[in-house]
Amino acid sequence: MSLTQRQTEFLDCIVEHYRRKGTPVHYTAVAEWMGVSKWTAYDMLRRLEQKGYVESYCDVSVKGGAPGRSQVLFRPADQVQKKHLEQLDWPSWREKLVQIFTEHKSGAQLINELVALLPQAQGPTMHCACLIAVFVACLKTFNEKAIKLVQYININKPELRLTHFSGTVAGSLSRETQTRGHFLEKEGMLTRLLERYHESLGQVELGQYNLLVGFLDDLIQVAV
Repeated sequence: MSLTQRQTEFLDCIVEHYRRKGTPVHYTAVAEWMGVSKWTAYDMLRRLEQKGYVESYCDVSVKGGAPGRSQVLFRPADQVQKKHLEQLDWPSWREKLVQIFTEHKSGAQLINELVALLPQAQGPTMHCACLIAVFVACLKTFNEKAIKLVQYININKPELRLTHFSGTVAGSLSRETQTRGHFLEKEGMLTRLLERYHESLGQVELGQYNLLVGFLDDLIQVAV
């Protein structure tokens, strides 16, 4: 469910607190941080909870061996935390992939290093980026002419561009005899990687498609 700009600001506030402290927060603290009344903060957090972005629970403190006054605390939902961490890690992940490409340009070693990074990819956007790097490396190694096809095809919608890219990879590499005997062809590994790419691409949020298209364009510039 989509959020208003104000709801996003409240959510970012909670996410950032949870990232730094690792603890849930009372709505009065959120009210102070956001400069609103505690009732406004409480209402906003409940709205975020209804939309599945935050979770709440009652914390009952114990004083002198007896239960004290209960408090309603809020924390970001698991999927929100995961997305936030992915966004924080994206710049360093992108830099790592580009650096590997810059060092090796093409060849089996480049492909091997990129495939070995796949288990480290956190979230669908980073996973797609790693697979994009693998596929560009394959084109550079086995069918360099196909990179020009990817480079000059003008598709405005980023999600369609990313889908068309995988089709170019599949079509180009399937016709190349050089790939026969390569480990990517053994036991249908290339096909499985393409399937994983589309599975991850289907989980990428709309706003992340542009990140991936920009990464693809930059990687092609390094490869050509």
